[in-house]
Amino acid sequence: MKKQFAFQKHRGPIGPAWLRWVLFAAAALCMGLAVTGAMQWISIGTLPGVLEWARDYPAHLAMTTLLWAVPLCVLGTLTGRLWLAALPVGAAGLLLALVDYFKNAINGTPLELADFGLARQAGNVAGLAGDLTPPEDFWLAAAGLLLCVLVLLLTRRLTALEGAARGRTCLLSLTLAGVLLTGTGTRTVGSWLGVDFYTRMDPAENHSLHGLTLSLWRDAFPQPKTPPEGYDENYMLEVLARIDQLTEAREEPEVRPNILFILSESFYDLTRLPVLQYEGDPLENFHALEAESVSGTFHSHYLGYGTGYLEIPMLYGLNALDLPPGTNICFQDGAVYERFDALAEQFTNSGDYNAEMLHAYDNTLYNRTVTYPLLGFNDLYFSDDIQQIGIDREDGAYGGFYMRDGYFFQGMLERMKA
Repeated sequence: MKKQFAFQKHRGPIGPAWLRWVLFAAAALCMGLAVTGAMQWISIGTLPGVLEWARDYPAHLAMTTLLWAVPLCVLGTLTGRLWLAALPVGAAGLLLALVDYFKNAINGTPLELADFGLARQAGNVAGLAGDLTPPEDFWLAAAGLLLCVLVLLLTRRLTALEGAARGRTCLLSLTLAGVLLTGTGTRTVGSWLGVDFYTRMDPAENHSLHGLTLSLWRDAFPQPKTPPEGYDENYMLEVLARIDQLTEAREEPEVRPNILFILSESFYDLTRLPVLQYEGDPLENFHALEAESVSGTFHSHYLGYGTGYLEIPMLYGLNALDLPPGTNICFQDGAVYERFDALAEQFTNSGDYNAEMLHAYDNTLYNRTVTYPLLGFNDLYFSDDIQQIGIDREDGAYGGFYMRDGYFFQGMLERMKA
């Protein structure tokens, strides 16, 4: 007797609804963990380093996993396919980690929330760094995430949500996303997991302790500062009155000297390095100027590449710690800059001084064409403008990618003569 069997492919969900819901949530968390691990892999550079970070800071790992799992759940319930939602979420994590890697390659500092103000000028910034190539760890991390997506694709019938379960999960995911998009909600969830959302940190320390995702999230939702005791409007009015008294008592100088304010990101006083010895002073002219004039040390909260972030604090007296985290100090409304008295304004407002700015690069970065007139500068000279002054040098304007120091300072001297 011959038996015949007929097989029919079952393409619908497998298992009871409650089990598929549990597997859906577990799969989203696992994919969130995979994105977290991939980003840390690109950032740290070694898998043992990632494991060490996860062991030392399990709360940071859990919070970051949750931050990536929530958008996965939202997109997964909206599309009905968790594996499909994992593609854009994983790509976003990889792209963010790659940008962070490139910024570290350019200047040795991690990606900060304030850097997103330069998004439109990313091409110019990258051009300054030359050839930027993704590291091998990036491709390995990307391959690992693709493997995770493939697993989600092959097991999609075990995580498929339908009907009311899908709708309720979508609503729950959107609610949790809304909670995490508020400062109060983020700090509440963070406190449950043991994550500190209160302490202001240096960007490098923040990045090292919390990882890229959580360091950006902490900057986006900071704990509001409590004003110090006695700090109010009356206190500030007293300070202003005292400043006016000191200003009125100041005697006007008989001679008004020319003032040069030079910022050089490549200059360093070599004699401050320990152990090194020199036959003669390698910076004789600089030290002579130091000795015969008012001199001292300016301290900046900024580190590495980001000349615009140095210029504004030097000329305004503000730095990143004076402003909310994530504030790009170069891209504020004009009314913000007008509230502060800049260094140049102290001279140009008197009518006896004219302030000019010379910069060896072009005018595309850091909003300088907007901020510098508000700082009190009358005229701006960028690389093209300096070359129109009529400087005659045999070695030309550029030495490689950058304008020669000799050419630049000759332009400055020509402007002083004019």
